[in-house]
Amino acid sequence: MKNIECHYKDGSLIFCTTHSYNYTTAHKILDVFNVQGLISVMRKKSGDSFLIIGSLPVNYDPFNNHNNDWNAVISELKRTKETLELEVQAF
Repeated sequence: MKNIECHYKDGSLIFCTTHSYNYTTAHKILDVFNVQGLISVMRKKSGDSFLIIGSLPVNYDPFNNHNNDWNAVISELKRTKETLELEVQAF
């Protein structure tokens, strides 16, 4: 099951849960995001359900064509996403 989505935006990798969670579970997942070094927030989706969104700044300039830099960003994306998937799957 896919629990985390990720994309690149404005110099950061953005990770977001694909499901919403109650406040208690969302807060635990927020802690997981923070432990991974993400700048994270809980965003209210509806009622008592929340999404968790985290940002990981990366040193990449899309206007400067350096393939090695992009490969490093992709490696960081994969490593972080796999870790988050495993941790969030427990909830």
